[in-house]
Parts: sequence; structure tokens; C-alpha cells
Amino acid sequence: MTSPTLSSHCISKGFDTGKMHLQVIKNSSLDILPGELTLVIGPSGSGKSTMLSMMSGLLRPDTGHVLALGVDLWTLGEAALDRFRLENCGFVFQGFNLFSGLTALENVIVPLQYLGVRGTEATTRARRALDEVGLSTRSHLRPAELSGGEKQRVAIARALVKNPALIFADEPTSALDKTSGQTVIDLLKRIAADHGATVLGVTHDPRLLSHADRVIELEDGNVVRDRRTSDDGRRSNEQRKGKRPCSTASLGTALEAPRPARF
Repeated sequence: MTSPTLSSHCISKGFDTGKMHLQVIKNSSLDILPGELTLVIGPSGSGKSTMLSMMSGLLRPDTGHVLALGVDLWTLGEAALDRFRLENCGFVFQGFNLFSGLTALENVIVPLQYLGVRGTEATTRARRALDEVGLSTRSHLRPAELSGGEKQRVAIARALVKNPALIFADEPTSALDKTSGQTVIDLLKRIAADHGATVLGVTHDPRLLSHADRVIELEDGNVVRDRRTSDDGRRSNEQRKGKRPCSTASLGTALEAPRPARF
């Protein structure tokens, strides 16, 4: 049986707004497997992006633990957590987050520079990543000269160029039309399969669900459904293990307040 590369145990998160406390995620436990695309869905305010942020090391949970590649993320110091994300995680955002003054090729090279990879090696790896997303002939263009779907594919190439074990996608198709959105989600699924990466994304678009390997549905901070879109002999988290209890002793209360994350 395939072992999970990303797990949460009893994580929860709430926010104070004035005199009110809003509990966004409530004692959630999940195992996410490598080599497949897992999508988290749910209505606005259900906690999708909050869950993704906690599992990717961007937002500290109030309680619980996140294990990524065997590392308990929230026991790491700030510098070690930043380094873990840099070396092991790729991020794809809703708004592309490309540098407008750089070409597609130069945008993809940026994370390699933070890893100390420069010159010919950086250019070669960036061109290979752009070729994988079908943009080898558009590498010289700046974001303003690209369509929305092309911009998001550049963002995927930028995430892919580090060859990360974990890829996180926050509403990667929300700014795209139907055809471009399906292209992007199929690309993420293929990257998971071809690279053995763990790809976890969130979406509100029901048209994309059939393209995922697994769909997790959130409602009011709780996982209400966890299913696979095809029968490949592996069962969902709930089916494999059932719901794991969250006892008081198993909850690791955060020792620090949330802080801005660098990645």
C-alpha cells in the first residue's frame, strides 16, 4: 500500500473578528498520497484555502500536526520551515504571481536562483519545464503577451522546475475559461502521475472534479465526503482508516502566533 507523503492529524484553525471567534477548520485528519491529484472542494467560507495553507506550511494551525515527507512542519523554526518549502514545495496561485517585467523563461528561473542554480543549468531546467507545459515556443514573451491559461502554465512550470515532491494549487483555474481550466487541471494530474508528486489543490468549480484522482469535500470546517473519481484499487482516507479520533492528548497546541511566511 502506498504511504502518504502529506498528513494532517487533528488540525484546527479559528480567527477572531472583533468580539467573535470563527472556527474555520475543526479537528481535521487526512492522508494525501503521492502520484495523484487530490482536490479539496466546498462552498465559499468552508475552509478550503485555510486547510491548504496549514498543510503547505504557510499558516500555523491552532492545534494538531502536519507531517510532510516525514517532517513535522510546525516543530521547525522559521528558517528551517522556509528552507523546507523552498526545497520541497511548489506553489500555484489563483492570480499567477508572475513578474511582469520578466519573460516566461526568466520567471521560471527565479526559484532556481534561490536554490543557488544559475547560468546554463538554470536555463536548461527552465526550458525543460516550459516544454513540459507546452510553452517552449512562448518562453520569450512577458506575462502581458500571454493568455490567462498560458500565464497559469508558466506558473506551473515555475513550480515544477525545482522538481518538488509536493505541489500546492490554490484555486488555479478560477480566473480561466472552461477550456483553459481543464487544460491546467489535466496538466497538474499528469505531473502528479509522471513525477510521482503529491499534488493538493482547492477549487470551487464542479466541472473539474472528474479530472481529479480524489475529491475531498469540506463543509463548515469538516470533511463531509472523501471519494475517488475512479476505481484504481486504492481506497479513500476514510475507507482505509476510518476517522481518527482527536483526543486532547494528541493535540499539539501552537506555541507561537501566526507569522508571515516566506517562500
